[in-house]
Amino acid sequence: MAADRSKVLQQAQLLASRGQYDAAIAEWKKLALEAPNDGSIHNSIGDLHLKRNATAEATTAFLQAAAAFRTEGATLKAIAAYKKVLKSDPTRYEIYRHLGDLNAERGLLSNAVQDYLTLGKYYLKARKGKDALEIYKKIVSQDPSNLDAQQRVAELCVQENLQDEATTVYLQLGRERSAQGRYDEAKDAYLAVNRIDPSNSEAAQFVESVQKGGTGSIKAVKPGASAPAQKLSEPLDLLAEATRRIEEKQYAGAEAILNQMLTREPGNPQVCQLLARLHLQRGDVHVALGEYRFLAGAALRAQDFALAESLIGEFLSAEPDSVPLLELSGELHQEKGDRAAAARQYAKAVELLLKHPEIGMESLHEELFEKVRSLSTDTALVNRLAAKVRGEGEEEPPVEVSPATAVNGFSITGTEPGDAWARTSKTHTEQGCHFSLEGAAPDGHGLIKKDGPPQGAEFSPANAVPDGDGIPAVRTGDSAVSADPVREVESLQAQDHTAVGEEPVAVSSVPDAAAMPAPDHEAHFTLGVAYKNMGLYPEARDEFEVSRTGDAFYLDSCLMTALCYKEERQLAQAIRGLEAVLSDPHCQGAKGQAIRYELGLLYETEAQWDKAATTFQSIPSFHDVPQRLETLKGRGQTAFRLAS
Repeated sequence: MAADRSKVLQQAQLLASRGQYDAAIAEWKKLALEAPNDGSIHNSIGDLHLKRNATAEATTAFLQAAAAFRTEGATLKAIAAYKKVLKSDPTRYEIYRHLGDLNAERGLLSNAVQDYLTLGKYYLKARKGKDALEIYKKIVSQDPSNLDAQQRVAELCVQENLQDEATTVYLQLGRERSAQGRYDEAKDAYLAVNRIDPSNSEAAQFVESVQKGGTGSIKAVKPGASAPAQKLSEPLDLLAEATRRIEEKQYAGAEAILNQMLTREPGNPQVCQLLARLHLQRGDVHVALGEYRFLAGAALRAQDFALAESLIGEFLSAEPDSVPLLELSGELHQEKGDRAAAARQYAKAVELLLKHPEIGMESLHEELFEKVRSLSTDTALVNRLAAKVRGEGEEEPPVEVSPATAVNGFSITGTEPGDAWARTSKTHTEQGCHFSLEGAAPDGHGLIKKDGPPQGAEFSPANAVPDGDGIPAVRTGDSAVSADPVREVESLQAQDHTAVGEEPVAVSSVPDAAAMPAPDHEAHFTLGVAYKNMGLYPEARDEFEVSRTGDAFYLDSCLMTALCYKEERQLAQAIRGLEAVLSDPHCQGAKGQAIRYELGLLYETEAQWDKAATTFQSIPSFHDVPQRLETLKGRGQTAFRLAS
């Protein structure tokens, strides 16, 4: 007969609250027998084992939880569970392989490389050369531009007597370092090739060129090359090399080459176009937007319609909802005499602006609509758009908020269905505290400076028009965290990625920080939410510290950091953090209201009645604020007298 899940859970919680951990574990195991692949059950069992100081049993349970989460595709939960394994048993170095794989799967390259490096250092210290070689190859596969990792791979190949493979890696190192102008290091790589294979013509040519006072060159170091060494400064060769690196996602090396070329020939259009493409493919959308707008606008003014159309199409293929590029596309079609196509582009921009107005350009949608009306002969299109401009469009159905989109006891529905800081534990919602931001003032979205560099201005990445005068609402799509919260262990000592209890391993090959790509703010944010839900608050704060550097995630990350401190009972720290956020001019709309509400709750908890009242009075109709203000009247009169 199947166990009554709710009764078993109730009994397990009751026993745990009384400190009867063995009995509580027995209750949880009843559920585990019926649902062996439920990671949350094993996670709870692991926590109870920790409370009874049974580290080995806790480790086993957390490993089962991680495996279950991984099987069901809950990557973030699996990462958090593996972190708990390392906290309970820091000697389980094989866990870093799992963490590296999962972080790579999530697109967190820097995290993955750090995890692999930790394991690689351990293998080197343990004299496990083959295992270390495998791990360093993983690093190179994730970050091909990491020359230090390539160096370690080459050294390990020599150590493991893999001469051919070592030669291949050293040759690649020589080419990469030569292209970056690091000629002494390139020479060292080619000398290493000479020691392995004295007959290698590529290495011999490069070394000979350097000895004669040259630098070597891209062409001179190609296998089988017989032509004399050429200077590295040939523009066509460098463009080809930069293009190859972009195609192979070796962005750091490609950017170094292109920036070097721009210092010699500022404004070179071919270089600027490649640099814009690099930024777009790497995910630096704000930077790329300014570059594409300027380049396409310049092409349009020069009547080079083919180039303008190519640039606009390239950006819109990656960012189809870019209002500035849609507007520019409309101008292009208008210049070409295709009035209908121009009207369609302007209409798309109008619809996007109606959904996400740009602060400071509130009338832009009306200006573009007038263009649609003057250009289009499609009466149905004009009438439909006119109704939307007047606010007569069909109302969108209300967004259903699942329990997993509750933040500290309330749900966020006033901005975007996938709003980032709506993704936390459903615990408080299930306890009966419900609330919505429906009707709250929306924040600004995707703000772009309207004017690019002046006509005739010399172009370089430094004068590209940046995006992001405001904080766009967070859209996280399918990466939402579906959390099954459990009460987590309360006092686990954080461990870093160095060998615990031992001296750090001396390894010369560490990732080149300059070669690492810009962080994926969304991925770091969602991982932070998962850590928070699993009770790993220091790890969560570390992730939020990274995600807050992205404009779109700044407010969300600050709020979640404060909630972490609140869960840890570090209320003063949480208050200081939110007070600092309030000074940000973008702390407005629905998010601003929620931040003020959370700050007011913190003031209440700390019995700072006057501050609580003042904060709540700034959002007088928000959620249950009227009732809270009524309760506060008898406790802090000063604020009410000042307000009146």
